[in-house]
Amino acid sequence: MVSIGAIILSLPFGVAVAIYLAEIAGKRTRDLLKPVIELLAGIPSVVYGFFGLVVIVPLIQKGLSLPVGETAFAGSVVLAIMALPTIITVAEDAMRTTPRAMKEASLALGATQWQTIYKVVIPYSISGITSAIVLGVGRAIGETMAVLMVTGNAAVIPTSFFDPVRTIPATIAAELGEAPAGGAHYEALFLLGAVLFLITMVLSILVEYISSKRKI
Repeated sequence: MVSIGAIILSLPFGVAVAIYLAEIAGKRTRDLLKPVIELLAGIPSVVYGFFGLVVIVPLIQKGLSLPVGETAFAGSVVLAIMALPTIITVAEDAMRTTPRAMKEASLALGATQWQTIYKVVIPYSISGITSAIVLGVGRAIGETMAVLMVTGNAAVIPTSFFDPVRTIPATIAAELGEAPAGGAHYEALFLLGAVLFLITMVLSILVEYISSKRKI
């Protein structure tokens, strides 16, 4: 739930920023924004978690009139912010590999700049955009500390997107130190890790399948 919410929030904005940097922004603007975005990717997750706990959680609690702000939605917002630099950087690099001749041919045939972006640039760079999606999903699903700090760490089944939750990585991180090796608790946490791996693998295969259908 948290990861899907993060991708829904980050993917459209990330691809839009990548299109802006690759095709619309001037050289000076690109040279200014690109290092800043890449710098954001190197910030430790605990810093994002602290930012979410201090800024995002109170905003969600007050804005939505919730009893607590540590919810699945807060985790999705923090994960979306964390995934954005990866999605933007990889997608923008892929779009910039589009041959200039293809774009000039499209414009020469009477297409507008936005039609060229939609019909030429995005289809040509779809594999790179797919890679950005996979990396963004991987960052969202596997994140531990930031989510642990802003989702409430409540080991209960949520009934809505605005309830406190505990994600799979957060559960493993919080309980593995207390689980005796070889015991039922340890094996249950190991199974959670296997489930997390399967979810990531299925999402990666699904995105690659969708990408291959688009190429056809």
